[in-house]
Amino acid sequence: MIDPATLITYVAVVFGFVFIPGPATLLTVARATSSGTKIGITTGAGVAAGDVIHTIMAIVGISAIIAASATLFSIVKYIGAAYLLYLGIRAMLEKAPAWRAGRCPSRRARPSGRRS
Repeated sequence: MIDPATLITYVAVVFGFVFIPGPATLLTVARATSSGTKIGITTGAGVAAGDVIHTIMAIVGISAIIAASATLFSIVKYIGAAYLLYLGIRAMLEKAPAWRAGRCPSRRARPSGRRS
């Protein structure tokens, strides 16, 4: 039988994991509020796909092989770092959106839709 103190501690930790949002949840909410529902759903689907791929790798044993091999882990780490550098450089070279560059009319300049 499980010790009551251990069970209470376990339940408290599980509730913490359930009710405290993680980085994936915060990313999805941020993308959905800034870019719309479609982008939020796409972001959530991407996070879920990543979770599924990671789970499959763990089931097959690839995660254990990568963790056991320092060389393979370094290769994966450097590929990830190169991809992040690529994304950063691409983001810096991308043209700024019109709202960020100050080319959008202000809200006061837009017609309100009311007729006088």
